[in-house]
Amino acid sequence: MIPRIEAVADRQTILGYLAALASAAGYGAGTFLAMLVVRDHAPAMTATFLSLVVGLLVMSALSWRTALTDMRLVRGRAWVVISLSGLSSAIGVASLYLALERAPVVVVSPISGANPLAAILMTHIFLKRLERVSLRTVAGAILVVSGVALVTIGSV
Repeated sequence: MIPRIEAVADRQTILGYLAALASAAGYGAGTFLAMLVVRDHAPAMTATFLSLVVGLLVMSALSWRTALTDMRLVRGRAWVVISLSGLSSAIGVASLYLALERAPVVVVSPISGANPLAAILMTHIFLKRLERVSLRTVAGAILVVSGVALVTIGSV
């Protein structure tokens, strides 16, 4: 029975890694498209608003049934954390659009790509009991962010 549990955990981990790769592709494409929008089509805050509205509509269409059911399970303090997460995401998107309106994408992208460092720092500060942040994790994140920055800036 133990190997079966491990196989399920391994499948979940693989799905998590695939979702992370899809996230990177989505954010990368989104950054490129945001640059096109603010350069040729709309001011940064208008583009931010419209992209978040489209995102809301897409997510609503994809998950409205489960979201309505699951929302009943969310209690008290969880709403505060969810709201702060949404606020942080909106600030991140708006800041990205504002940055792309004013600076080249090849500079903005690696800077905004440093978000894993912020996530690791916050995890270390606030989630010490749930997740352990090792020196290897920090070094790996710094290397990845530095590598993306060097490749991006080096191609200018």
